[in-house]
Parts: sequence; structure tokens; C-alpha cells
Amino acid sequence: MSLGAGDVFNIVRETLSPDNPLRNAAERNYEEAKRAQPAALVAGLFAAIQETQVEVPIREQCAILLRKCLESADLSDSLWVRLGEAGQADVRRCLLQILEGEPQPQVRRKVADCTQSLGNQIICLLSDQRPANADSWPELMPTLMRLVCDGSKDAGVRADCVWVMKEVACSVWQILVANGDQTLQVLRACLADASQSIRAEAACLLCTLADNIEARAERKPFAPLIPEAMSAIAALAQQPDSKPLKSVLESMQCSTETADFFKDHIASHVLPVVTQIGKAHPDDDCKKAALEVLITYMESKPKMVFSKIPNYVEQVLEVCMLFVMSLDEDVEAWSQNDEEEGDQEEDFYMFGKEGIDRICRCATAAESFPRVCEALKAAIATLFQSGAWQQVVAGISAMCMMAEYIDDEATVEQMVVGIRAQLAASHVRVRYAAWGAIAQFSEDHADIITSDTWAPQLLPEFVKGMDDSCPRVALRCMEAFQHYGESVERDDLEPFLQPLMEKCGVKLQAGPAFQKKSITFVAVIAGQVGDAFAPYYGPLMPHLKTVIHSVLHKVEERTLLGKCFECISLLAKAVGRQGFLADAKIIMEAMIQATQVPNLPSNDPVKEYMMAASERICGVLKEDFLPFVPHILPGVLEKLTFQPRELDTSKESWNEGEEVNLAIVTENGQDKVVIMHSSEMQDLQGALECVLSFVHELGRAYAPFVAQTATALLPIFEFSMGEEIRDLAYETWAELCKSAREDGQTQVVGQLIMEFLNRALPKMEAQEAKADLFALKTRVDGITTCLKKGGPGVLSTEQVQHLCQVSLRLVSESLQRRAEGVQERAAKAAARKAGTVPDEDDEDEEDGEEQSLRVALCEVAGAIMQHHPDHFVAQALGNFVQLIQTLVQALPCDLEV
Repeated sequence: MSLGAGDVFNIVRETLSPDNPLRNAAERNYEEAKRAQPAALVAGLFAAIQETQVEVPIREQCAILLRKCLESADLSDSLWVRLGEAGQADVRRCLLQILEGEPQPQVRRKVADCTQSLGNQIICLLSDQRPANADSWPELMPTLMRLVCDGSKDAGVRADCVWVMKEVACSVWQILVANGDQTLQVLRACLADASQSIRAEAACLLCTLADNIEARAERKPFAPLIPEAMSAIAALAQQPDSKPLKSVLESMQCSTETADFFKDHIASHVLPVVTQIGKAHPDDDCKKAALEVLITYMESKPKMVFSKIPNYVEQVLEVCMLFVMSLDEDVEAWSQNDEEEGDQEEDFYMFGKEGIDRICRCATAAESFPRVCEALKAAIATLFQSGAWQQVVAGISAMCMMAEYIDDEATVEQMVVGIRAQLAASHVRVRYAAWGAIAQFSEDHADIITSDTWAPQLLPEFVKGMDDSCPRVALRCMEAFQHYGESVERDDLEPFLQPLMEKCGVKLQAGPAFQKKSITFVAVIAGQVGDAFAPYYGPLMPHLKTVIHSVLHKVEERTLLGKCFECISLLAKAVGRQGFLADAKIIMEAMIQATQVPNLPSNDPVKEYMMAASERICGVLKEDFLPFVPHILPGVLEKLTFQPRELDTSKESWNEGEEVNLAIVTENGQDKVVIMHSSEMQDLQGALECVLSFVHELGRAYAPFVAQTATALLPIFEFSMGEEIRDLAYETWAELCKSAREDGQTQVVGQLIMEFLNRALPKMEAQEAKADLFALKTRVDGITTCLKKGGPGVLSTEQVQHLCQVSLRLVSESLQRRAEGVQERAAKAAARKAGTVPDEDDEDEEDGEEQSLRVALCEVAGAIMQHHPDHFVAQALGNFVQLIQTLVQALPCDLEV
């Protein structure tokens, strides 16, 4: 059945229906129309858009659907291609016709969006082309220029046309450059237009054009427009509608090209206008956009900003400080907020802090941090002298942000003196900020502030801080100790152990927030003082058991439960096997129950905490841990299933701040990019470390689990994203060999060794020159470790011969590469002496890797000699003696093994 305009109208109306079945049916009909009757569908959409009697939302929806219909125009089976030349010409004509004549702003903007989307798809110019027009849509640019310059047209129509030009600038900038005089004239007229919208869109177009023009010489003719553009922006800042100003500021957030375009006018025009907006504009989004402009210019042209623009740094820092001082005056409400929410509600405060950090990072990269540091120190001194709490908090926050970049001990100590004084400030926000600064400096300068000079001064402050009258400040103090305490030496911490533990014991019985902090607090102390913590084990364990019992089946308290297990494992380590044995069964059973809670997410925090805790407890209990292995091990081995996957950019999506690892690997002669989330790699490494500890600590008692563990380890042998992961797997495999041998399972040991050799040797034999030496050495080390742990009687004469032949060949190839490197460096040295090449570092970076590989290969022979001496003498000794003789003869040439 032929699709008419009325049918299309009804389909579109029903796609907006709140009735789910009706809407779903309409969407299916729409997709079917796209497939079977594309021309009729497009014609119907255009008819509905142009029908002024139709409700505006439906007309807007038609424009949206039209844009989607025209997507992927470059694909051979796209709707655009199936329209044919005549249908395509109708689409181009209708879009420009509606853009010129549509009175309804919402509908017209949707059509403008459709126009730019199609233009960017079908106009494809090379960067070195400078055509006067676009052959694929010859009507587009002349029509847009005509409408923009026609003062009789509605300002909204003209503004939308400038907007389209801005959006397609990435595709037509060559045309705008080729018609440079006309482009310059149109931009100048628009920047002076009476319409606020037109001025804003013209300023955006200028920025976008500068961003896309590749050659500085071709950007230069447009630079005289910068003062006019900044005047237009200053005028926009005075208007009540802030949206046009925000749009312009976002366009100014620049690339290197945009910064280069504005560079001669930054001090005279850009900085005064934009800093004023950042400081005083009534709209918060415009303020943030202005600060972003200032910082992105710095990041794009750091050397220019730091060396050639006076007071740029100081003025941008002033804006940042105003942001940081934008703190809520309602201190009582702030005090009652959940401490874990942090400063999320104070968006300006966080934005300003991040700005200071970015400035410091940029200055450090440009070797200009001393200038920024001095500017910040002067600003901080002024803020502290004011005495107002907002200013003092801003000063402390600035110190936190610059801490990472300071490498001068005297400056660090000077700042810590100032921070310590504020720990006793009368205002709660100041005390809170000061404790945050202690935490930050503990991260960045632990070696200084936890020294035997500073520890006796700061540890008493923690004792007092835990009693702060504001719970949120007390929690911040305890959180700071988690960072600080990890680096304090035992001798410095022990004198304060009793008062700290007394305070912590009280907090442990408070609400959930204090319980979480207290448990981590205890874990840090126990980890630092070791057996000195034993007297506190008895009083603490009942409290920890109570917490576990109360939250064991509460999914929302999984982090607290995990922290409990971590803390108890550290306590167990402090008191030793006999001290912990009586509680071990109860705690391990609780751990096992915790893993059996149904419907847990894959990133359940208890699993991570439990692995680390089990590892420690196993080290404490030794063979008494064995009854728990069947229950704990499956969950740990489950983590070994994580593997990199091939990157598919069409399907991958990441959350903001999520870390991923990328690597290029070669399979069957083809390179491909693989990806793995950092959290997965950490879980995988943690699981391997846990299994390794189990096998090592339990020894022969682990023998019943050798087969299960070996099966889980095999996929890691081919792990392609980190040799440290594969090295851990090989070391664990060797411990499995030792466990089986100690249990008298000689056949199992032989099977394990053969499995390893069958996987590692072919890779070694196929090794190409200049290939991944690191991966090769990992395999070689794995063979050596397995042979040493496996003991005697596992290799035949033929296997010894084969292993030694492969090792000798690889040593010879490495020596050959070494000799070639010596010759190459000699030739370079001669060329430098003759002045034909510049001086450069004479060290070959691969020398160290090559020598380490040769040593590792010789260690294989050592492992064979240790457990199979007769086979070695019979099959390989003569070849190794010959190698030694060759090396001795080569010593005068400085050829090292």
C-alpha cells in the first residue's frame, strides 16, 4: 500500500503517544516505511513540517525524524542513496526553502539542524582544496550568505543561518577561505548587528572558523575581527538572556589553532572581557565557561601565556580563588550533611580547585611552576591575613592543589606549619579544610610530614581532632589519618598508640559513618605497629564481630563489611596464629557467608577485601587455614577469567573517570588493539597474588587443589597486556609443582612441567629478532622456576637436549644483536667525530634487556644442572663449554655475557 502524507502524519503522531503498545507499533511502521518506501516517507515528513496547522511538537518530531532518516548518507544502502539524484535534489531544495520561510523558531531550528547534518555528510573537501562553492550542494552556501545579509529577513532566520554556517564550518572552511573577502565582510556586519542572537552566532562562527583553518597564514586575515568580536561578547554579557553568551564562551574553549588565532589580542581584549565575566556575571554557567576559556588558552599555549602575557596567571588565579570562596554560608546545614557526599553540592568550589590544579599542572609541564607558585603563595598569604573563614578555606584549598607540584622541602614545611595552625581554628569549615590538606600532603609529601621531626607534632593533633565537636570534622580527621598513618614509622607511632586507640574504640560504637572510618583507622595502626597491637586485639574483636553480624546480610553495607574483614586480617597478623586461632572459625565462616549472598554485583567490594584478607589470614594460620580453602578458592579463581578483548569502538562505552588499558598485540601476523579495564587487571593481579600465597603457605597441604588451580591458570599464560601478570601466573604454576612434589605426586609434577613446556617452548622457538624481549624473558624465567620447584626426575634426556639447544640458540642470537649494536655505535661515534650527525645519548636502551635475557637463559641451564646433572653432562655440557670459550675470546672486544 502506497504511503501518503496523512499516513506519515499519523505514524509520527503515534510515536509521541504515551500508550506503549501504540507507540511501539508506530515505531515499527516508521522503520518499515524507511525500508520499503523511503521517498514517500521523506515527502510525508516534509509535508507535515510545512503544515502550519499541525501542532508544533509534531512538526518538530517530523524534523527530528527527517534528520535521522538522512544519517549515514555515505553508506551504499542508506536512505539518502536510495532516494536517487532527483529525490536528493528535492531534499536539499526543501530544507533551504523551509529554513528561509518557517516562522516558528522551534521548528526552524530543527530544520537548521537537519541542514547542517546533511551538509556535513555530503560535502567532502580535501584540506588543500580552495573551491568557490561545494559541488555536492551548490545552493547551500550562496543561500545562507544571501539570507544572512538580507536585513529585511527575520533576525531569527538570519541567526539560524549563521548557526548552520558555524556547524558546517568544519566541512566548508575551505570555501569560506576561498571567498575570504566576502566571509570577512559578512562576519563584520553580523558582529555589529542589532540582534543579540546574530552577534552571538557570528562570534561562534569566527571561533569555529579559526579552529578549523589549518594554516596560520589563512587565519590571519580574520584576526582584525577579534576586537569587534570581544566587544560583541562584552555587550552580550550585559544582556539578561545568558544563553547566547554561554554559547560563545563554549566556542572559545579552544584548541591550539584557536589560541594561536587570538594570541595577539589576549592581553588587550580577551583577558579583560573574559575575566570580568568569570568574576561577576550573574549566570553561574557563564562564569564557569569563562574560567574554562582562560584555562584552555593556557593549556593550549603555555609558553606564550607564561612568558609573554603579563599578569595572565595572576588574573586567572584570582578568578579561581573567587570560585573556591563560593561556599555555603549555612554552616549548620553543611555540618549536618553526609560526610561521604563531600563537596559535591558546592560546584563552584570544586570547579575552582580543579582550575588551580590544571594551572599548576600546565605550568609544571612548561617549566614555569615557580612563577605560579610565587603567585599562589602571595594570594594565600593575603587570604590568610583577611581572617574571614571563606578566604582561609580558599587559601588552604589552594595549598592542597599545588602540593603535588612542589619539590622544595622548605616550602612544604612552611605550608604544613600554616595548615597545622588551622587545625584548631574556631570555624568548622576551616578545620575541615585543614584536615583535608593534611591528607593531601600525606599523599604528596609523606616523606617530609611523617618524619621523626613532624610525626611528634602532628600525631597529637589527630588525638585532639577525633574529639572535634563537629562530627563531620572528626570524620575528616580520621580519614586524614588513613593517609598519614600508613607512612609513619612504628617507633614514632607507638607513643600515641594508647590515646589513639581509646578514641577509636569510642568511635567504633558510634553510627555507621564513624564505624567505617574507625575500622580503617584500626587497620592502618595494626599494619604499622605489628605485634605491638596485640594488647588491643581482645577489646576490639567483640566490636568487630558485632559489626559483622549486624551488616552481614545488608547489601547496602558491603563496603563496611569488607573493611571489617580487612581490619580483622591485619589484627590477626599482629597477634599471630595462637592469638587469632580461637576467632578464626567464626570470622572465616562469616566471610564464606558474605560471598553467598544472592544477586551480588560483579564489582562487589567484599570480594576484593576478602581476597586480601584471606591471603593474610592464610599466612597467619598456615595449615589451619586448609578447611576454608574449598569455600574461598572458587571465588578467587573466578577472577582469573578476566581477559583482554579486542577493541570495538562502535560498542565500547566508559563512564567518566573510568581507567582502561590498551595494547597492540599481534595474532596470526595481524596487529589488533585489545582493551581491558584497569579494575579488571587489578582484580586479576590480586587473585593471582592470593592464590600464590595459598600455595606457598600451605605447601603440600594444597595438593588436593592443584588440578583445579592449574586449569584456572592456563588462560593467563597467553595474557597479552602485562608481563607482571603472566610472571605471577608462572610463579604460581611453579609453586603448584612444588606442592605436588612435596605430596609425592610425581606424575602430576611431570604433567605440570610438560604442560608448561608445551606452551612456552613453541613461543620461544618462534621468537623473532628484535621481538618482545620482556615477554621472552618472562617465559624463560617461568621455565627456570618450574624446573627448580619441580625437582628431579621430570625431564627425559631428549627434553634436556631440546631445552638446552633452544636456550643456546637464543643466547647466540642475543650475542649477535649485541655485536651488531657495538658496531652501530662505533659507526655513529665516528660520524659524530666527523661532525656529520648531531650528538646523542650513546646508550643502547636494549642492552640491559638483552643482558638480562642472556642471564635468564643461562639460569635454565643451571636449573637443569641442579636436578638433572647426568642428562646435562651427556647432552649439553660440550655446547656450553664451547659457548664459554667463545665468550672468553671475545672479551677484549668488550662483549659481555
